[in-house]
Amino acid sequence: MKTARIERVMDRLASMGMGQLIVSDPDSLYYLLGHSYDPGERLLALYLNAEGKAVLFHNHMFHFPEQPGLTIAYYDDVDDYMGLVAGTVQPGPLGVDKFLRAKFLVPLLEKRPGLSVRLGSAAVDWARKYKDAEELERMRRASQINDQTVGEVIRQIGEGLTEQEMADRVCGVHMRLGADTRVEQLVCFGVNTAEPHHVSGRTRLHPGEAAVFDIYAPVDHYFCDMTRTVFWKDVTEEQRRVYEIVKAANAAGVAAVRPGIPLREVDRAARDVIEQAGYGEYFTHRTGHGIGLALHEPPDVSQTTEEIIEPGMTFSVEPGIYLPGKFGVRVEDLVAVTEDGVELLNHFDRDLIVVD
Repeated sequence: MKTARIERVMDRLASMGMGQLIVSDPDSLYYLLGHSYDPGERLLALYLNAEGKAVLFHNHMFHFPEQPGLTIAYYDDVDDYMGLVAGTVQPGPLGVDKFLRAKFLVPLLEKRPGLSVRLGSAAVDWARKYKDAEELERMRRASQINDQTVGEVIRQIGEGLTEQEMADRVCGVHMRLGADTRVEQLVCFGVNTAEPHHVSGRTRLHPGEAAVFDIYAPVDHYFCDMTRTVFWKDVTEEQRRVYEIVKAANAAGVAAVRPGIPLREVDRAARDVIEQAGYGEYFTHRTGHGIGLALHEPPDVSQTTEEIIEPGMTFSVEPGIYLPGKFGVRVEDLVAVTEDGVELLNHFDRDLIVVD
């Protein structure tokens, strides 16, 4: 089986010294085959080799469409399906992705003694980093839906509503506007906004407090992701000052994006703004992450990344300041790298908002 995406993956795998690969990540399977599903506890895996062989190990309980050049090896729960995999792989190094469970990998090694297994995820991760025109259009649409969603839910802030109730409203709007499925949202109020990844709970919002909406959803398989921080009824001078610093850091990070420069310079540009304002110790996470078929995927936007920015990459720029016991602020946007610069994928207002 030969498609442009599979050929890119196999070329990259060859550069890593391997000629065969097992892919079990449902997102990567969708990327390579245009169809996938969550198999739960069961095996769903694609075997590829340098000779163009493509075998999908697939349980009869689920549906997978036939495709030219793809052999579908069906199995039932009572079958020795790992024996089927062991009989398919060839001698020599075998790449496996990071999602292949030990409950499958260990029996494979037992049934094929001497098999040399290596981590091969980087081959697919590398290919998925570069979005083509169709993928970018899907991500634009997803971000447009996120823009509309955050605008609607911010207007719904009211006394008595909990974080979880607001998170549920986010999901409801996402689904109405076209999201694929409901996903757990990150909505936090008051002192909880000082926790970068607080889990939405029963906390209620009070006048003068911050509210962070970090909202995301898959739309036609591709994720949107955006964070806005707003204030309810009133804002203090300290809250205003911190917000404007984070907003400036976000803008500096976006402005730093251009092809050919190290990705860590985006982190550096955003971090410099916060450090120079005296809040460096309160910016406690990386500046961003890649996004596409998964909410978090390569590349990593951090101080330590060795990646060079290239056209087709899509990632977040999301600096924040988190003051323990007080409040936190984060402003997040998604960008797509173009041939000569950067495209912002979401456009919801970044100016400070006080909700009446």
